[in-house]
Amino acid sequence: MSPYLAPARIEARAAELWQRFSLEPGFDVEALLDGLGLGLSWEPIPDDDGEGDILGQLVPGDRLVILNENHLDRLEARGRAQLRFTVGHEIGHSIFHVPEGFGNSQLLDGERTLCRDGSAAEIERQAERFSAALLIARDPLQKAMPAFPWSGWGHISSLAERFAVSGTAMRIRLEQLGWSYLDGGTPRSGPEPAPGQASLFGG
Repeated sequence: MSPYLAPARIEARAAELWQRFSLEPGFDVEALLDGLGLGLSWEPIPDDDGEGDILGQLVPGDRLVILNENHLDRLEARGRAQLRFTVGHEIGHSIFHVPEGFGNSQLLDGERTLCRDGSAAEIERQAERFSAALLIARDPLQKAMPAFPWSGWGHISSLAERFAVSGTAMRIRLEQLGWSYLDGGTPRSGPEPAPGQASLFGG
C-alpha cells in the first residue's frame, strides 16, 4: 500500500514549482520538464491488459516522460489539455514515487510506471491530485475566480480556458478546494475563499 501523502504536502510541492519557475496560468509544461531535467518522447504503447488506456509513462532511470502515440489525437485535443494533465501526472510520480536519488520515496516497482486513465490505485490518485494542483495552483486560481456568488458552466469554461485544462478538471479542482459544487448538474459557488487564506504563495 502506498504511504499516505497529505493533500497539503501535494499542494505545497506544486506551489514550490510555481515559485521556483515563475509559472503563470497555462504555462508550458514541456518547458517545465526541461527545467526539471526531464526529457519527453512519443512512443506507441499498447493497451493490452484491459486495465485502462495508457496515456503516458515515466522511465525514472532515463529521467524520461513518454507519451503514447496511440492516443495522439486525444492528448492533442482541446488545447492539449489531456497532454498537459498527463505530463503533470508524470512529474508527480517523479517527485513522490521514484527510487532514492530521484525523488523522495521508493514506491515504484520495475523500470517504469504507467499512467492509466481512470486508475483507482493510490499511487495514481496521488499523481493525479498533484497534476491538478500543479496545473491549477490554488492561489492563482483564487485570484482568477469570478465574483461570489456565481453559477453556471460558463464560469467553469472561462477558468478552464485560462489555465489550459479541461472543464472537467477545473470542476473537480474547484470541488476539491470547496469552492464549487454541483446542484442539479449546474456548478455553483461554494464558500468564498478568504483573501490570503491558507496561502501557499505568500503576500
